[in-house]
Amino acid sequence: MSRRRSPRGRTPGRGARRLWLLPDRGGDDPFIDVRGDGRGTLNVQVDRAGRHDRFHFEVTARQVAVAERSALRRWAVFAVLFGELAVFHPDAAPARPPGKCLRVIDMILGGTDSQVEQYLTTMNKRFLGGLRDSLAMLCRVDPTRSRDCEAFEKRLWFGAEPLIISDAERARRAQETERGAAARATAVRQSFEPYQDALLMTEHDDAVRRVVGLLGSDPVISEFEVGAPAHHDRYLTFGSGGEIMLRDGAVTAILFHIQPTDAAPHGFTGLGTLIPGLSRDASKSQVEEALGEPVTGRVGPNTTHSVGAGFVKVFYDAWARKDAPGRLKLIQLTAEDTYAGTDPADERCPGCAGTLIRAASAPGGVDVDATITALRDGAAAGRLRRAHNRVALGDMLRLHDSGLMERVEAQLGCTICHRHILFALHRDADPTFEYVSLNDTYRRTQEKVPPVERWGDAARIAREAQRPERIATDGNTWVLYAVGEHLFMNARCWYSAVDGSRLIRLEAAETRQYERDGAAYLSRLQEAINRTWTSSDDPWRSRDLTLSGMSDEEAIGASLAAAWEEQADCLPGRASDSAR
Repeated sequence: MSRRRSPRGRTPGRGARRLWLLPDRGGDDPFIDVRGDGRGTLNVQVDRAGRHDRFHFEVTARQVAVAERSALRRWAVFAVLFGELAVFHPDAAPARPPGKCLRVIDMILGGTDSQVEQYLTTMNKRFLGGLRDSLAMLCRVDPTRSRDCEAFEKRLWFGAEPLIISDAERARRAQETERGAAARATAVRQSFEPYQDALLMTEHDDAVRRVVGLLGSDPVISEFEVGAPAHHDRYLTFGSGGEIMLRDGAVTAILFHIQPTDAAPHGFTGLGTLIPGLSRDASKSQVEEALGEPVTGRVGPNTTHSVGAGFVKVFYDAWARKDAPGRLKLIQLTAEDTYAGTDPADERCPGCAGTLIRAASAPGGVDVDATITALRDGAAAGRLRRAHNRVALGDMLRLHDSGLMERVEAQLGCTICHRHILFALHRDADPTFEYVSLNDTYRRTQEKVPPVERWGDAARIAREAQRPERIATDGNTWVLYAVGEHLFMNARCWYSAVDGSRLIRLEAAETRQYERDGAAYLSRLQEAINRTWTSSDDPWRSRDLTLSGMSDEEAIGASLAAAWEEQADCLPGRASDSAR
C-alpha cells in the first residue's frame, strides 16, 4: 500500500470532518468522513496488482459517536478491515464479502465491550501469529507508518482505552460472572427440586401428588403396553403442557412440552417459573446460560444438563445454532442420564410405534407373522432401517422352525427416534420385542447363524451361493466385482488430501460398454465419477451402495439381500403356520 498524503476517496463536503481509525494517520489509512448530520462514510482502499479497489461503508450518527469517543472501537474496526478485506495484503483477495464486513462493523460500533473483546480474541486465534504480530508486520512492511515499531504497538495496544483489560478488572468480572452463575444454578436447582422428588415414586406418593398440583388438575390419562415381555406405561397429560410418565407404577420422567400440543394448545405455560428468566423463544446459548454447560462428550441436536439430583434433557426441533431463537421443543427430567439408553419421550414415536402386533391367543401375546409384516412395511416405507449384520426378517421363521438356534434375532433402527428394535424368536421361550440403544446392540452377543444348507430351501441356498467375486482391477483406481450376471464397481475418488470411493452397480448399458471396451471403459467411468465426487449435485451419489462399517463384499450382499426381501414381500403365500 503506497503512502499518498492526499487520500483518494470521497471528498468531505461542507461541514464535514475526517475521523482516522489509527492514531498515526496516513494517506491511505481507513477513515470516516463525518457529515453535518452526524452520519458518515467509512472509506478504505485496497491496492491489488496495480488496481485500486475502494470500499465504502455507511455508518449511523450513533456509530460515529461511539467511534469518536472509543479508541478501542476504532482499532477493532481497523482489525476488521485489516483481516477481512486484506487491506495490507495487495496480492490477496478479500477474505469475506464487504456485506459481511459491514455486519461485523455494526457489531463493533453498536455492541457491548465484551462482544468486541471476544471478536478481537477470535481474530487473534484466526491469524496464526496473532493480531499483535500482524500489526508488527505491518510496521516492518511500511516503516514510514511509524519509525518506532515498539512505540507504535504500545500506542495501539495500550491507548486511552486498552484493548486488554487490567488484571484487576478481569478478576472483578470473573468474580461477578461466577457469583451470577452460582445464583442462577441455585434458583434452577430449587425450582426443579419438587419435580425431582417425584421421580421413581408411585402415583400415590405425596411427592407425585405435589407435582400433579403444580402441573394442574384433571389430567388426561392414557395407558398402553410396550414391548414383550410387556411393560405397562401410564401417562398423565396436563393442559399446562406438563406430563408425568410412569412405567410399571413408578415415575420414570416428567416432560414439559414447550411447543403446542393437542392437550396444551399454548405449550408449557410455566417455563419462566421452572427456569427463571427463560422464555420459550430462548436460544440454545440462553438455555445453556440458565442450566449450565451441558454434559460433555455428546454429539447431537439435543443437550443434557446435570441439575441437582437429576438430569434435564433439552430437545430442539432441529440442529439449532446457539443464537437461533424459537427452537425449543421439549424439556425432559429424569433420575438417570438417558444418553446410553433410550429416552422415555420416544415411547410414542410415530416411526416405530405399532410395529409389535399382539394377539391374546399367541405365545407371549405376540402375533409373529403380523409383527414381521409390520416391520417389513416400516422398512419399505423408510421409517425403519434394517441391520444387515443380523438375521434377515425373511429368514427368521425358517431358522426358528429348524431348531438350530437358541435365539433368532432381527435388528432394525428407527429413522425418527433412532432407537433400535431387537425382535427375537426363542427356542424354549416366548418371543421378545425390545427397544434398546445403540450401545445395547453392541453389548448383545450374536448367536452364529448355521450354514444356509442346513435350514434354507433351494432358492435361498442358491442366493447364498452368489457371493461377490473380484474379477478385475487396475490396481489403483477401480475394482470390479461380479455376482452372477450382475457387475459392481468400486471407483476410488479423491480431492486434494481427502479421498473416498463410490460403490455402484453397473446398469445394462454400462455393462455392454464394459463388454465392448474392457478395462479402458472402467477407467473412463472412474474418471467421470471422480470429477463430480465433491459436487453438491453429484449424479452418482444416489447410486452409491457404500454402507458404514461394511466391506465392499458385505455392502453388495446387503444390497442384494434388500432387493430379495423387497421381492419376497410381493410374493403370495409368504408364511409359516407353526405356533410361534
